[in-house]
Amino acid sequence: MNQNIALIKNPVSRLNQKEDKEFTDFALNWLGENYSTPRTVDDMMQTLNRFVATGVDCIIIDGGDGTISHVMTAIYSCYPHDKLPSLIILPSGNTNLIAKDIGFGIRGINALKRIRTLAERQRLHFMVQHRHALKIEWSDPSRPPVLGMFQGAAAFTKAIQIAHNPTILKNFPHDGAVAITIITSLLKLFFSKTRDLWLNGNACSFFIDEKKSYQENCFLFLSTTLQSLSHGMWPFFNRYAGDDSLHYLNVKARPPHLLAACFALLRGKTPEWLLNDPNYLSGTANKIKLSIKEDIILDGEQFDTGEDHCILLSTGPKFSFVRL
Repeated sequence: MNQNIALIKNPVSRLNQKEDKEFTDFALNWLGENYSTPRTVDDMMQTLNRFVATGVDCIIIDGGDGTISHVMTAIYSCYPHDKLPSLIILPSGNTNLIAKDIGFGIRGINALKRIRTLAERQRLHFMVQHRHALKIEWSDPSRPPVLGMFQGAAAFTKAIQIAHNPTILKNFPHDGAVAITIITSLLKLFFSKTRDLWLNGNACSFFIDEKKSYQENCFLFLSTTLQSLSHGMWPFFNRYAGDDSLHYLNVKARPPHLLAACFALLRGKTPEWLLNDPNYLSGTANKIKLSIKEDIILDGEQFDTGEDHCILLSTGPKFSFVRL
């Protein structure tokens, strides 16, 4: 069965800011009106509604994690939930965790040529991996949910605000920017002016699958539906809980042995002492109700937690990703 393919390109993603005329010409000649560069949320919704109407069942996303999150959110709003299109990622953003988890081979015009060849040979459906989205919902019923794959709060929000510093984004490639952010964040803990602000954490409460509840100051909270991260990092205790799981990590305020824990988790290791330390809580869940006044981060994008400062995290719809 031939697939109806479309392409959504974020023209302001880090690797797309310099126009590639050869790529654009090829995309327009191949896809015509199915080649889109939406710049606003309204543009994205109009684009996805048009794709639904014309029967698009495979969408190429040329952008980073934030772009993928926006596209998945619009798909969830526009498409029937039992007929979601498959996705192909061409990573070009400041953060590309999703692409690195799914796996990708090439990008640019060579990727488009390969996709067209595989589509003509009806072989795209042989190269599919599946991942659940992470869904965030608010108590306000008029506010639509958003989808992504990696969420963070407390110290993570502070760190991302550092990473979004124009000096870092302009002068360092992605991996360099991440390294500079981690180093800068850790340095904050060595200066009295910022150490207490970071280590004291943020007031937080969360309910896991409506069974366990925790109320405490939180230094760091993370959750994801990804199955791997870059460079072997894995700050969660259970890597093999199944692809339906929402992994989470909660680190209490003023945690002991923080540097040793960071060193272990950033290498994907979970020593016995860390498993038994009540200041570090990690596991899997289907739903987590999180209450925190400060903004949270989803795939690099910042969101408030609403008037009641409460959000619901859950495993969202399952997407099919074509790996080139």
